[in-house]
Amino acid sequence: MTAKRLVVDSSRLQSAELREFLSAHTTNMAVLPDFAWFEVYKQESVEAILGLLSVLGNFPEQIILLRSGGEIARLNLGLSSGIEAMEQRDVAHLIRGMVDIINGPRGDDPIVLRQLKDRWSAAAVIVSGMHEGAIDIVTSLPEMSAQIFSQREVRIIRTNGAYTNQMFASIFGASEQIWETLAEGHGLQWRSVLRAHITSAYLFRYALGIVIYLLWWIRTGSPKLERIDRIRNDLIDLSFAVYGTYYDGFLTADRKAEWMFLNLSRALAATRPWDCKC
Repeated sequence: MTAKRLVVDSSRLQSAELREFLSAHTTNMAVLPDFAWFEVYKQESVEAILGLLSVLGNFPEQIILLRSGGEIARLNLGLSSGIEAMEQRDVAHLIRGMVDIINGPRGDDPIVLRQLKDRWSAAAVIVSGMHEGAIDIVTSLPEMSAQIFSQREVRIIRTNGAYTNQMFASIFGASEQIWETLAEGHGLQWRSVLRAHITSAYLFRYALGIVIYLLWWIRTGSPKLERIDRIRNDLIDLSFAVYGTYYDGFLTADRKAEWMFLNLSRALAATRPWDCKC
């Protein structure tokens, strides 16, 4: 049996599906992005944390924790060691230790509870501060839609019609522009990135994902973008979908997140004919 590594979002941390996947073979791995781990700490009770660790706590050797999104954005993932560079090492003992402490006699220790409270607070700050630049881009979706697609092309998207070659060119062209903006914001020398490595870059895949998100927004009738918290959650889901493209898939219960992952994967598979001009 071939080992698989699946990115898991918080909606599946306690699922029977995750337990079955990890039980199927000892080489199967659950890949947890930073935000999945933040979701554990965000739960403001020991019972909730134990619930989220109810599956993972039984398979500490089969967990891969990813580095922060900021660190990963700065990696050259076009290199052979790129994906491994995304990952933290030797985390099993940390997870075992957390489960043992919380589930043991020290679970109600004031010192332990205070440490957990500090982690909850830190997680909340990190979550609130991430993706701000991308939020600015997403809130301009109406303008983006008008700039990228004609009214006829918008109708094609809404009716799930066949995309034209021009639409594909527009999608990848817009992705390149967003990639350049995001790279500048992260202080990356994007002009020096080798053309062969562009589509392996996390920020390019994230930029392409934003355009995929635009397609979802058009498909669903271009609703008003009024809730920043909802946009932020969508962008977190998008980041999970991007991570999934580096591994063997994405385990999620969210229909939109799954749609973004599938269409992002298909778009990446089609990037070769649309050689980036970055």
